[in-house]
Amino acid sequence: MTSLSIGPVHAPKPAALLFAQPAFCEPRLELASRPRSVLSLPPTDSQQRLQLTSVLNSITSARSIAELTQQTQLALPQILPCENFVFASGRVRAHRVFFSHLIHPDSVSDDLIKAIVGRDGMIPPLGIDPIEHCGRPKFTTLERLGNSQDQVWAKIFREHGIRNLGWTLLPGLHRNTFTGYFFHNISATVAHESKMRMMVFAPYLHIALNRALGSKLLRHNPGPNHQLLSILSSREAEISRWVARGKTNWEIGQILGISDKTVKTHLQNIFSKLQASSRAQIAALFCDE
Repeated sequence: MTSLSIGPVHAPKPAALLFAQPAFCEPRLELASRPRSVLSLPPTDSQQRLQLTSVLNSITSARSIAELTQQTQLALPQILPCENFVFASGRVRAHRVFFSHLIHPDSVSDDLIKAIVGRDGMIPPLGIDPIEHCGRPKFTTLERLGNSQDQVWAKIFREHGIRNLGWTLLPGLHRNTFTGYFFHNISATVAHESKMRMMVFAPYLHIALNRALGSKLLRHNPGPNHQLLSILSSREAEISRWVARGKTNWEIGQILGISDKTVKTHLQNIFSKLQASSRAQIAALFCDE
């Protein structure tokens, strides 16, 4: 498939601050008029900013896979109109890619999932190293799958009516892992800015999904994680709970009456004590708090 390129992913900033980055436009796509229900990015007025914030907060507030799936279905028509979506946890092993924990609405056919994911979880060759390409969204169309290496994917696209695919990969919690976010048949009204829209949307999905998957893990393996949490101070545990709710350093500082620099210092201690490397890992540990 066409190459994926991404960079390090950080916790989402407040929605109003996300739009100083340029829209990654596809110049060959024709622009279509955008329905009123689709939010402009960046927002054009305070009402749209509030609406966007509300939509993104509804994603990070999801506490389970079922709730995240439902909230994603409600949010997509406003942020990234498309026909369907699939989220998957990925692992690279011996230069092959394996998918697990596939999340999608009931409208995604089992035949499509079986065509992509084998019985052992292995997917057709991508032609790239997903780990090296985590961070930058991609948009590809059936017409652009012309290389011999892409023919397996082109066949899947044709047989299942996939005209285009927007996708982004974000780092997983462990080495050689990632999470893929795939949106197929994105509306022509936003296709030219689909990359920018995925840059806004995917980090919020990533936090919510890690929390939901972490919740399942904690229910099955509660002991070790609770031992880890016991080594935090009361202030560190309090900050960790707000991180799990998707709050930024600035927002946590406002809630607790401390500076965001102090919050950052506490977080550095939390990362060290829990041997964590991302806010998503902290969110997973505190998802049921």
